[in-house]
Amino acid sequence: MFRNISSWISSFQRNPLGTLIEIIMMIAALLLSLILHEMGHAVVALKCGDPTAKMMGRISLDPRKHLDPIGMISMFFLGIGWAKPVPINPYNFRHRERDMILVSFAGIFVNLILFLFSTFLYVLLYRSGGLVVSYVQEFLMILLSYNISLAVFNLVPVPPLDGYRLVNQIFFKGRLDYSTNAQTMQIIHYGFLFLCLSGVLSSTFSRVCNFFMINAANLFAGMLNLGFKFV
Repeated sequence: MFRNISSWISSFQRNPLGTLIEIIMMIAALLLSLILHEMGHAVVALKCGDPTAKMMGRISLDPRKHLDPIGMISMFFLGIGWAKPVPINPYNFRHRERDMILVSFAGIFVNLILFLFSTFLYVLLYRSGGLVVSYVQEFLMILLSYNISLAVFNLVPVPPLDGYRLVNQIFFKGRLDYSTNAQTMQIIHYGFLFLCLSGVLSSTFSRVCNFFMINAANLFAGMLNLGFKFV
């Protein structure tokens, strides 16, 4: 993280305006990605019969309702991060096991859709010219990278991430919540948080995300007959 901060300082010294524009685009893309991820959970929970998230104001574009400061800083500097978990009451669900899976996957699904959509637009504009288009392309690249990072990161089966909820419901029918005490969950959570903030996991996540970005871009380039490959 400190290396990245030093890099930003150097970038500011070389090109203040360009760096400021890039930071603004990063913040905008990050807010959009995190907010829509959490809203996805809240909307699907409501559709499944649980109004808890709605009553807590989580179906909202207000960043204050969703953002976790540490998670946002981590996402900004390390490319992996999180927001406040959406509160749910599974006893309100019409089909508890099925709906828990749907709600858990909803945020990941939103990020995947945003990733595919922004990748498609980026490829579509790849050979276009002009200053405005270049800024749009830069924003789309930031947006697609954030969204695939959020999707991949949230698939990790560690509490309180969505991947944990999916594994717990699909393979253990929710029993992990009862067989693992709160203290152990907290230790796992803080241990994983330490690994994220230390940057130990960054290179692994980067390789996985780059794999999806390159292949998605090449798929869309082939579909659009653009005759080039991303590497």
